Amino acid sequence: MAHSPVSDITRLAEQIRETSAPLRIEGGGSWLHAGGPWAPAASLSVRHLRGIRAYTPGDLVVTVAAGTSLAELAAATAEHGQMLALDPYGTPDDTIGAVVATASPAPLALGDHRVRDLVLGVQVVTGDGVVMRAGGHVVKNVAGFDLVRLQTGAWGTLGVITEVSLRLHARPPVDQLVCAAVPHADTGALDDLLPAVLAQRVPLPMLLVSPPGGAPQLWARLTGNTSRVRALHARLRALPVGDVRDAPDDETWRTLRATPSEAIVLRARTHRSDAVPFVRAARDAFESATLSYDPAHGSLRLVMPGTGLATLERDMATWYRLAAARGAMHRMTVVVDQGRTWSAPYQSPRTPLEAGVKRAFDARDVLNRLAELRPSTRAHPDA
Repeated sequence: MAHSPVSDITRLAEQIRETSAPLRIEGGGSWLHAGGPWAPAASLSVRHLRGIRAYTPGDLVVTVAAGTSLAELAAATAEHGQMLALDPYGTPDDTIGAVVATASPAPLALGDHRVRDLVLGVQVVTGDGVVMRAGGHVVKNVAGFDLVRLQTGAWGTLGVITEVSLRLHARPPVDQLVCAAVPHADTGALDDLLPAVLAQRVPLPMLLVSPPGGAPQLWARLTGNTSRVRALHARLRALPVGDVRDAPDDETWRTLRATPSEAIVLRARTHRSDAVPFVRAARDAFESATLSYDPAHGSLRLVMPGTGLATLERDMATWYRLAAARGAMHRMTVVVDQGRTWSAPYQSPRTPLEAGVKRAFDARDVLNRLAELRPSTRAHPDA
């Protein structure tokens, strides 16, 4: 006989209360090398918590269990001409709970939305086994502290997300992903393209993707009615790129969203005015990496083989030096999004504030416990 949602949550809370050993929260189990680094722990799966709990198409709001996949949500909302306004890195089998817990970024998200823009409410089980609700089931809800945003992107360290209320968007009449090759990239075409892309003031999400040993491509998402899409298409063709073509679904997933589980993923950001030295230095320092530069935010994502671990610190230092030598004027921040289980270039202990928040929600530190990091053997490039 099927279990009720209430009994499932009750059993989950009891399981957490009855253990003193660390637990590693798992949704679909496809992104366990992200974040962290995590201490060894027993698995705590929430994949059995799945399904639509409530859906009001007229309000553009849906509540789903955390183990529900992106594909399941997309199928349910498509019947009403609606959608979740992002397709995060990964696969359609990724769970909603994991997307919210990690605040997963999404390439070319509709309307430039982020996960925190779309989460209205959450239900979580804290490290003390207490079932807690934050936020609500409607768009206009501002009561109390913003515990929803606190749980979003906390990587499960503050509670096990069991249910999520999400804001939806209407599917646009036209939703088209296109790409264009960057010609003669080895002769300075990026030096011309990046300033032209940054100068754009139209709402045209773009992503410059540069694979190792291959020609860079400029990707864009064209949405709206036919006239609007036609105008955006003309803007794109005016940039110094090759022919603009539609991108097949398999190429879109492979180029924009697929991330090997054994890869090391870095996420970096700096001032948009430093785009040329920032991107060019990254291409030279990480020859085996696929680079994805978001001109709207000045952010860069690097995906490199796990074999690059041995030289990771040296390559990062090279990146800093090359960028500065080529005229970069602003500080860049770098985060290891995936691979810190194996690589911890810099020690990053919790601040007193972070430690206090952790104690408030998980005093015994059983949920997604962090491993102790070794101090770096190299000086930080900014030191």
